[in-house]
Amino acid sequence: MDKRLIGIGFLLLLTGLTSGALLTRALEQKIKGAIEQQAPVVEDLAVELAPLTVGDFLKGRINEFSVSAKRLGFDEGPVFEAFSLRSKGMQIEPGALIFQQRVEIKKLEETYLAFNLSESELTARIRRDLPAFEPVVFIKEGTVELEGALDLFGQGRLPFRATAALEKASDYSLRLTPHGLKVGGITLWPELFSKYAQQLTWEFPLTVPWPLRLVNFEVKPGVIKVEWREEKGDQE
Repeated sequence: MDKRLIGIGFLLLLTGLTSGALLTRALEQKIKGAIEQQAPVVEDLAVELAPLTVGDFLKGRINEFSVSAKRLGFDEGPVFEAFSLRSKGMQIEPGALIFQQRVEIKKLEETYLAFNLSESELTARIRRDLPAFEPVVFIKEGTVELEGALDLFGQGRLPFRATAALEKASDYSLRLTPHGLKVGGITLWPELFSKYAQQLTWEFPLTVPWPLRLVNFEVKPGVIKVEWREEKGDQE
């Protein structure tokens, strides 16, 4: 066998491996930059990709990857804490690293995302949506409570306290529904409770710019732990 051919083959292999490593690092930085552009709030963001070959790159194939952040918040959504995403892989437009300004995900494989929603963040969001009640959110083990003020019979603002049930409203939102309400320390009768409970019911979106769906949540002291998986259409 011609030794020059062996040498050339080894050189091509080495070049391919080196290029793959460079492509992996370059795409990590591109994805990280894209997230930073989309998210007004970013703290301690990290993106890690499994080694990317030139063949993967040409096909737009990304193998296992992870994204983590201490805090991460996208437009129109709350700020997420302890953000952690792990995926078996994704498909992007071939050549996205070179030819496209943005890396858009066409398909996600098996993916798990988890993050926390804090009392302070939910309070900021509900006050934006229901400012008349000046609500404050308290998250305890298995339950959510609201405190604020409301105008009862035009007699001035009185403090209220409500317990609320948390439920999944859609694949992309949660809903708080009061099921106990006291105003000035007095429990409201059913007709009046129904009126204010309807006004205090709050559905809030959890916006993530990827094809994921909300599958589970837990109410823990101080936080709501939320879990997401890849959208159903991506499993077919």
